[in-house]
Amino acid sequence: MAQWLQDRWFLRIVLVGLVVRATLAALVPPGFDEAYYGVFAFHPAWGYFDHPPAVAVTAGIGMWLTGVVTAYTLRIGALLLFLGTSLVLYRLVLEMVNRTAAVWSVFFLHVTPYFFYGMGAFVIPDNALGFFWLLTLYFMWKVYQTQNPRWFLAVGASTGLALLAKYHAVLLIGSIGYVLLFYRGWRKYLKTPYPYLGLILAVLIFLPNILWNAAHQWISYRYQFGKGGGRHLSLTLFYQGILVQLGYLLPWIAYWLIKSTVDILRTRQRQYLWLLPFILFPIGIFTAIGATRPILPHWPMPGYLGAFVLVGMLIYRWEPVTRKRIAYGSVALILFLGALVGVQAVTGILPLDLKADVTLDGQGWEQAVAAVTARSDFDPEQAFLFTHKWFTGGEVAFADGNRHVVTV
Repeated sequence: MAQWLQDRWFLRIVLVGLVVRATLAALVPPGFDEAYYGVFAFHPAWGYFDHPPAVAVTAGIGMWLTGVVTAYTLRIGALLLFLGTSLVLYRLVLEMVNRTAAVWSVFFLHVTPYFFYGMGAFVIPDNALGFFWLLTLYFMWKVYQTQNPRWFLAVGASTGLALLAKYHAVLLIGSIGYVLLFYRGWRKYLKTPYPYLGLILAVLIFLPNILWNAAHQWISYRYQFGKGGGRHLSLTLFYQGILVQLGYLLPWIAYWLIKSTVDILRTRQRQYLWLLPFILFPIGIFTAIGATRPILPHWPMPGYLGAFVLVGMLIYRWEPVTRKRIAYGSVALILFLGALVGVQAVTGILPLDLKADVTLDGQGWEQAVAAVTARSDFDPEQAFLFTHKWFTGGEVAFADGNRHVVTV
């Protein structure tokens, strides 16, 4: 039997976490991004204006399997992918360190707001990116563990799938290349065909998106890669970028993630040293860009996934009493945050500014669409719906359930 099926603590964490995430997914109406991705699923393609296709699959899998279009079925793919991400993290840390460290790594993934709720309950491109990012790290570990370069074929496959999830996965290729070029124990693999075959496999998997972009004036690449850094440095923007990362992670969890990474830098343990580019490149590059222009807080987050591999090794060495206090406090906080969002979505009890209350994004669109389509002068054969903004169009089109043309 697979070891994770025999690990009661791992099963408790992921099953309780699934119940919490699924409850929140059922209570909160879809945000405008999620509705937009749900519309992707109505029109499957190898690419979209601002993203590759995996997010459409994430959004669509629940709706395709059930035949029902709701906020909950929209999020089934996100719920399942986070289970997969947790399992890959557990397996990786189990093999690299031990069972106790693996359980703590998964635990801290489950009490970090961005990963547990943002990536674990709601639809974003990072659902699939996070899974394939960690899977790539696992296959890189298998190269190190077995000294068998054939594992680079699996590395290439998972990297190609990560690219289909989000273009930020190009940093995986950069990190792999850095490890092969600058880590002495890895250079020998450059004398074998397998790293090159893995790269070819990654490109072949990603090729449909390249062809789609070629047929659409390279629109997606021009949009995403045209977002580079600004022309002037700003300490204000730099500190803002750091603060929002701390908010997504919680400051003390961010500290432990960073400390566990610094410990590997300091001790130079070869078994873990190869992880550093996968951690430092995304965090460092996007934090640096954040000194020249505003960034979205989730851009550096894939780098922290690598740090979760290391944090379990740090935590399991602590005194049991300390670990227990941290566990109780972390669980209480993450449940409180989820309950706060869920209650606000259902009752609107907090007197928030209407523009600041994100739980309002998905409210009322089904009723609005029903009211418009019920008009006596509405001809379902010829009529179409239109809005003034793309995000409003996404909400309307998702609420409409792909019954009518919606344009902006």
